[in-house]
Amino acid sequence: LNLKQVCLLLLLSLAACQAPAVKKYPYLVKVKIKGCEEGNGRLFRPNGHGLDLLDSVGLKQGKLVFKGMIAHPGVYSLFCNCGDKITSNLEIYLPADSVDIAVTPGANLHPAIYQPAGAGAHVVGSYLRNTTMFSTARQQREVASFLRTRDSLWNKYFLDMRDMATKMNKAIGAGNKPEIDRWADSTRRVQEKFPDYFAMASEQFVKQHPHSEAALFALLDAGDARVAIQRLRPYYQALPDSVKTSYFGQILGKRLASRKQ
Repeated sequence: LNLKQVCLLLLLSLAACQAPAVKKYPYLVKVKIKGCEEGNGRLFRPNGHGLDLLDSVGLKQGKLVFKGMIAHPGVYSLFCNCGDKITSNLEIYLPADSVDIAVTPGANLHPAIYQPAGAGAHVVGSYLRNTTMFSTARQQREVASFLRTRDSLWNKYFLDMRDMATKMNKAIGAGNKPEIDRWADSTRRVQEKFPDYFAMASEQFVKQHPHSEAALFALLDAGDARVAIQRLRPYYQALPDSVKTSYFGQILGKRLASRKQ
């Protein structure tokens, strides 16, 4: 072989050793914020310990328009601002050929779920509280189904806490020590079970959608409390290998491994 042929063979060998190109998927998201004349939006990808900014756009002709490519299918976070106020934090499944979103700041589109309950009136709720979303990705419907269950259980936690506080205050007013102790113990037990409210929602969803990509989001959403992880670990182990080895599957796997006894 001459030098030219040797160099050519080396180049071919190097090319063969290179990692295959990462497949990318397109997305198009349009957001309309009611009554908003000036705003912006930011699209983030969860990374297991925070968020990576993928895109940032300003309001144009009354809309926020996100268009691009992603490498990792899954649930992303979309923050929409009107002026300097965050009007909605949307959990959005990508890729999707088309997503149309309408945000109504301050609205409560599902009063049966988002009932006034102390702190819960302000902090409970996903985008379902004030937003409608139409997506070509079927997984978005699964995500919305999970969020509806989670938000209902979360709201129940605040309602339970409010009811117990009312009963304990009544017992205090009556000077009834046995009742005071009883409701203090009940309140403490419910507070200790707080991670279970998240785990229950995740468990219900994964039982119904054991092979869904959205199941990863449900399992990740349960948090890293030991009680939640112990309860949900079997559902992660039952996921298809293709889901467990995905970007979001690896994030969940690392979390579970860090909590493994």
